[in-house]
Amino acid sequence: MIISNEKMQIEYFVKGSGEEDIICLHGHGRSVDDFDFLNTEFHRLILIVLPHHGKSNFPEERIEREPLTIESFNQIFEMIIQKESITDFHFVAFSQGGRFVLSLLPFQKNKVKSVHLISPDAMDYNSFYNRASRVWMARRLMRSFEQDPQRFINGARFFYKLGLVRPKVFSFIQKFAATKESFQRASITWRGFRKIKTDMKALENILSSKPFRFIIIMGRYDQVIRTKQARLFLKKINQPDALIEIECGHNFFKKENISLLMPHIQIKKGT
Repeated sequence: MIISNEKMQIEYFVKGSGEEDIICLHGHGRSVDDFDFLNTEFHRLILIVLPHHGKSNFPEERIEREPLTIESFNQIFEMIIQKESITDFHFVAFSQGGRFVLSLLPFQKNKVKSVHLISPDAMDYNSFYNRASRVWMARRLMRSFEQDPQRFINGARFFYKLGLVRPKVFSFIQKFAATKESFQRASITWRGFRKIKTDMKALENILSSKPFRFIIIMGRYDQVIRTKQARLFLKKINQPDALIEIECGHNFFKKENISLLMPHIQIKKGT
């Protein structure tokens, strides 16, 4: 299905017909099929495709002067839950999808039954990665690499040899700069999602007053988004016990890792 609003369009899929609605948001460069392991007789999955993936799109010409905001995304999100007659739901999200869920929570707090975030992006809005996206010259430089991503890889290799880029991060960079298409998507989302941020104070207030399950699942060997970031984030929102660490890296959806992940996503009939 496709939902459109103000020149933005979002693709989404519905799987299953159970009583418990689970809204899932995937990671960068990933597919909504990552969440198929949640498709049981008790669940109905609402699988939202993030902008610049699949058939979801946000106008590229708006990225510099009026990038995507969470208020705008929430409008189209509301259109989806109204169309699907959803009154309450569970959130499950991975990496970049986690950035959107953390930002959506203040708008959807009265409908949320649980939140399961897997290595969510944007837990540190002031990290170099996030701060650089808010600098015009850095965005212009990133855009200049889009036609020749090998130049970006070469620059990353230089910093890797200096010890300023971790090995797993360098491998991650090589993966997403392997083709013009994948690098352009990485560049566009990095530039275009820069306004999607977590309202830390609002999140802390919600979690202190709402009794729903809120957890962050991290990989012990994840060097792309590290457990240290999750601990600092959870400390800031006064939820230090919400961390779960499992024995894997950043690819949680390999067959052997799903078996580690499944026991911690506790969504049963009537919950």
